[in-house]
Amino acid sequence: MNTQAQDPINSRSCIAATSIISAAGAAIFLILPILLGAAAEHLQLDEEQAGLIASSYFIGFLLVCLSAVFWIRRFDWQYVSGTGFLLLSGGLAAAAFINQYSILLALMALSGIGAGILFGLAVCVVSDTDDPDRYFGIKILAEQVVGAALLFLLPIYVTVHWGFPGMLLTVAAVLALLGLSTAWLPKRGKRGVESASSSDHTATKISVWPVWAALLALMVYFAGLSGLWAFVERIATQQGIDAVTIGKALSFGLVGGGLGAFAAALLGDRFGRLFPLVLSTGFLAAVIFIYSSAFDALLFAASTFVFSGVWNYGLAYQMGLVVSLDKRGNLSVLISSFLSLGAIVGPAIAGMLIGEQGYGGLFVFTAITIVFGLAVFALLLTKAGAPVAQKKLSKV
Repeated sequence: MNTQAQDPINSRSCIAATSIISAAGAAIFLILPILLGAAAEHLQLDEEQAGLIASSYFIGFLLVCLSAVFWIRRFDWQYVSGTGFLLLSGGLAAAAFINQYSILLALMALSGIGAGILFGLAVCVVSDTDDPDRYFGIKILAEQVVGAALLFLLPIYVTVHWGFPGMLLTVAAVLALLGLSTAWLPKRGKRGVESASSSDHTATKISVWPVWAALLALMVYFAGLSGLWAFVERIATQQGIDAVTIGKALSFGLVGGGLGAFAAALLGDRFGRLFPLVLSTGFLAAVIFIYSSAFDALLFAASTFVFSGVWNYGLAYQMGLVVSLDKRGNLSVLISSFLSLGAIVGPAIAGMLIGEQGYGGLFVFTAITIVFGLAVFALLLTKAGAPVAQKKLSKV
């Protein structure tokens, strides 16, 4: 039986629109290295002040994601998406004309609210699908494609001529165009109705602590990697690599991210979830070691390619694990909240560590977070009844 014909949420148009909306919600995070670098040069900011730009953006992102569990299934999803695009693009466009640091922080927080609406909505839609592991992979793939294009084009054609304001205006325009995808979203999901109808019978039988533990591990893991990602441009600059070359390397890195997400979408649960998580963490540890050593532009591009690839490969399975543990179907929408918590904490801690201990402190912090996250995921997969492996792929 063709589930796509009966259920619009599994249709190709819905998955495509959701992936585009998610890409818009993730765009600022993906271009964070060059955005913070451009902001630091434009406003003469140190690393800690630059880190606070990212944190203010993700505070807005977090606030809306935390509240999403109460409202995201109550409103027309097309109107929700349109509101998110308006706040995100409008906030970035307004920030382009601001030179006062405190006002810039406020507008970045406003933009973060818009991005949080979009990203949270995308997570909610994918959580309602029949094959979340695979569709999370497709969602992440779309994010990497958009991010890679921006990282490649902005330093070469925009920032070099119009600086930080030009970057913000260009990104705002691109995101506004992506907002056209809102028309292909369904107006409502399905898990909210199903969960509500069954919650009275199952509330006393279902334990929710594994879901919260998985969300915590997701946050810690993401905090370490987002802290490293936020300052990877600065790390490369310290090695004497020029801005244009860094932009190209980061763009190439997001191509790796796209391939990692594609691998997750293609393989699905063929190897379970534990093996992909162990594999990705091992490669991330190798990347941290390379970043902590002397490297040239070629090695930087290659290591960043691996960094982005294995991060996104593993992330699809991390989010899929949360969905599989959420038997009631009401907590997986918090994935975006805990990712944003990690994105807030990570760059802020990274900036402070760099200021106090240099980049060595950042590398140690990132290594500890990914090992901790992997340990919790492994415990949940082996002890909490989460699926570890399947015999075959699910059908698209």
